[in-house]
Amino acid sequence: MENEEGDNMERWMVTGANGFLGSRITEYYQDKYEITGANHGNLDITDEGAVTSFVKKARPRLVIHCAAISNTGTCQENPGLSEAVNVKGAVNLARACRETGSCLIFMSSDQIYAGNRTMEPGKEENTPEPVNVYGLHKRQAEDEIMAILPEAVCLRLPWMYDFPWRGLKSNSNLLGNLLKSLIHNRPLTLPVYDYRGITWAMEVVKHVEAAGALPGGVYNFGGGNTLSTYETAGKVLAMVTEGEDRSGLLIPDRERYAGQPRNLLMDTEKIRGFGIIFPDTVEGFQRCFEESPEYMLGLIR
Repeated sequence: MENEEGDNMERWMVTGANGFLGSRITEYYQDKYEITGANHGNLDITDEGAVTSFVKKARPRLVIHCAAISNTGTCQENPGLSEAVNVKGAVNLARACRETGSCLIFMSSDQIYAGNRTMEPGKEENTPEPVNVYGLHKRQAEDEIMAILPEAVCLRLPWMYDFPWRGLKSNSNLLGNLLKSLIHNRPLTLPVYDYRGITWAMEVVKHVEAAGALPGGVYNFGGGNTLSTYETAGKVLAMVTEGEDRSGLLIPDRERYAGQPRNLLMDTEKIRGFGIIFPDTVEGFQRCFEESPEYMLGLIR
């Protein structure tokens, strides 16, 4: 596809372009692809007609749908809003992509696995029933997208983190919570019966390009882990304090999920079969720190 300057740059469209993940995707690929960003200011994804017109005008080969209401508490309190944005919005994008011939990547969530009653990592083909509104709506969106556009790619993402670099949007994440705890010398309470892969957002960003060439389907898309959230935080804290004993900043919560441990771990064998390999959670934090020395020096020391 040719743009107005005559360059032969492939077109992408990113929804949620001002959000945590969408802004990083846009920033990372802006020199390689002609990217049209959609956000609250220029597109209401719940309006099917507006979505179709927007996609037709942008003419993207690939639509990366990051826009969502991702706060699980907000979704629980306002399920109507969650359904409108997280389900209807995704369905509108799928229909528009079918009409325009664009490829679609839909960002789903590990919250779909919240109903897992075993300690085995969740696999794409044997998904348990979600236990919260957000997970339920992400699962519903996946199903409806695949019915409309079987060649779409749905990526189930884990909890992500990043430094607030380059002025891009931050989010509530384990790294940020640990840094605040260190800076303010304020203890952080974390559950010992909570298990999930926690992934550096830039690892997801770097693999998005390859995800655009995957066969249609659902994929777990993030790092593995064997540690609880409390244990993971202990490992990360030791990295950033370089041997200084600050373990007193972490308080184990032995009540939350005690009756039934929460397991959001994801089996990543399917994606590995396509050559997309994520580091495990602890290694991912190490990579993040190694590639962000200015933040390690400025925020921690």
